[in-house]
Amino acid sequence: MAKIKICGITNYNDALDAVNLGADFLGFHFIKESPKKISDKLGGEIILKLPPFVSPVAVFANNEKKDIVRLTKKCNLKHIQFNGDETPAFCQEIRLELGVKVFKFFNLKKNDISQDELLQKLQEYAVGIDYFLFDISYMDGETIKYDFEILTKAANIGVPFFMSGNAAIEDFGEIMEKACPFGIDTDAVVERLPKRKDYDKVSRAVKSAHGLRTR
Repeated sequence: MAKIKICGITNYNDALDAVNLGADFLGFHFIKESPKKISDKLGGEIILKLPPFVSPVAVFANNEKKDIVRLTKKCNLKHIQFNGDETPAFCQEIRLELGVKVFKFFNLKKNDISQDELLQKLQEYAVGIDYFLFDISYMDGETIKYDFEILTKAANIGVPFFMSGNAAIEDFGEIMEKACPFGIDTDAVVERLPKRKDYDKVSRAVKSAHGLRTR
């Protein structure tokens, strides 16, 4: 069983459906360049309507600190996520100053640095964050595959992590068996249209992550 985070929420109906279906976390993009970007006003309105048993997560990428602080305080946020070039020091500073839990995203399939350098980089973040989000998926023709080897090494750092990326719902079982993630983060694979979630897909994703039968 793993936690599940439904990310890229852009409207209240999708948020309410995800809550009613049992999602543990809801992600809201406050990233200027994101196709799932939600305005501070609308995002705040949705977040403040959510029940206390679900955790909203504000997703940022290279946002100004003042904007992060303002939105976090306005919405009484307890979780934020960084998808950009935020440094370990910045993550720790925000975590301590605002009293929030911090997620940090990494694509482990990037080849711009060596594997050893990547692992060293992750180690530098470990003391100042609460969760990693790791994307280990890649396309082999038309098939999604996963690099569990690099994930095993990253998991040894000891920080709870979410599996992110384009993992198919049908693969959640294999991912949980082989990777033992704390949680699974899903977005586009549970959509029916851009910026609109699909009720049945969200239901299947939640049940799969929670170890329940989907049929």
